[in-house]
Amino acid sequence: MPKSKLILFILFFYIGWTIKELTFHPKITDLELYLISFLIKMIFWIGLVVIYFVYIDRVKLQQIIDYIKLKQNILRGVFIGGIIGLLLVVIEVTIFNGFRLDIGIRWIITPLTAFSEEVVFRGFVMNKLRDHRVKGYNFIQAILFMGIHFPIGIISGYSLLNYVTIFLVGYILGFIYKKTSSIWAPTIAHSVYNILIYLRQ
Repeated sequence: MPKSKLILFILFFYIGWTIKELTFHPKITDLELYLISFLIKMIFWIGLVVIYFVYIDRVKLQQIIDYIKLKQNILRGVFIGGIIGLLLVVIEVTIFNGFRLDIGIRWIITPLTAFSEEVVFRGFVMNKLRDHRVKGYNFIQAILFMGIHFPIGIISGYSLLNYVTIFLVGYILGFIYKKTSSIWAPTIAHSVYNILIYLRQ
């Protein structure tokens, strides 16, 4: 499949998501709108990837599942993701005196959001770049992962350090995905990392 179709897809994805974030990004205090925003994200992110596979790659559901490594090395992925998550918790507890546990619906939404981001950036973008023999494909997907956070960064006032951190997280998650050949390892690590951020706030 020509790279041009992948590039056009990524551009469409970025433009669409930027418009959504800058026009409709409710705060968690408005729970109903927040849940609607979350559902839009899940449908937009995973839906577009499925559409690409079905209408551009012309593959079936089972091939999509195999490609993004949903059923490969599940136990290994969960185990390694769990170990990394545990290490993140230990580091968090060591550095900070404590954290609150009352983050409400984020206990559920955060892992689902992490899953959608892993499907798009590690399961889809990173694999596609590798398939097209793009050098430094993990580095590039980490840059793209950082870039998709620009709209929320504008809204929330992210600093340069925030973006560098997002890039490093994306790169490490890509490395974990590559080494485990399972979407579950980076998904669990990503979920724990994000939950710890919310617990700290």
